[in-house]
Amino acid sequence: MMSRRLMILTLSMGLGLGALARPAYADPNYLEQAISDTKEAIAAGNQMEAASFVEHIDDAYDHARSAVWQTPVDPIRKGIKYLRKAAKLARGTSMDKRIAKATEQAQLALEQFQSVK
Repeated sequence: MMSRRLMILTLSMGLGLGALARPAYADPNYLEQAISDTKEAIAAGNQMEAASFVEHIDDAYDHARSAVWQTPVDPIRKGIKYLRKAAKLARGTSMDKRIAKATEQAQLALEQFQSVK
């Protein structure tokens, strides 16, 4: 029978190594997903669909934040700022003027993301 200390040490080492293990598959390309989501948001913004626009902007924002961890460059950071501004402009509104301005911000973000490629 193992002593209590040895059992605790064994379990903690096993859990610690399991937490540090990386998955065997490759990471998805987050920048490509951010570009795709931003294009979908722009399409929704051009049709003045505020709810769909904000949903796609939020998805693009999440993917862009993951992309900046993979490739820490300034254009991605600038694109993230444009996405935040676009979401702030479009969230909770149905005014065509604000959605149009938010769509412009999303287009600026898309330009920044595409400049990285």
